[in-house]
Amino acid sequence: MNITNRMRNLLIKKEMFGKELEEKTGIDRDRWNNLRREKPISKARAEEVEAICKAFPEYAYWIATGKTIPEAGQISPELEETRQKLKQAG
Repeated sequence: MNITNRMRNLLIKKEMFGKELEEKTGIDRDRWNNLRREKPISKARAEEVEAICKAFPEYAYWIATGKTIPEAGQISPELEETRQKLKQAG
């Protein structure tokens, strides 16, 4: 999975849409809407990667590398989802 796909995955899991992201990051909603598409017209640009990492710092390492460091608070949406399920089960 590449950076654009990881960002798309995050936006979908967090149910974040263009208008909300535009307000949170200052980046035009059309760019965010493009990245949410199954087949984006263009790849994520550096400014979008920086903005999403600033908005969601706990995912910064995962977005950049595809890896997590849970002990350092660097997670992925899937890891967060698993933690939520475990909390609910316990």
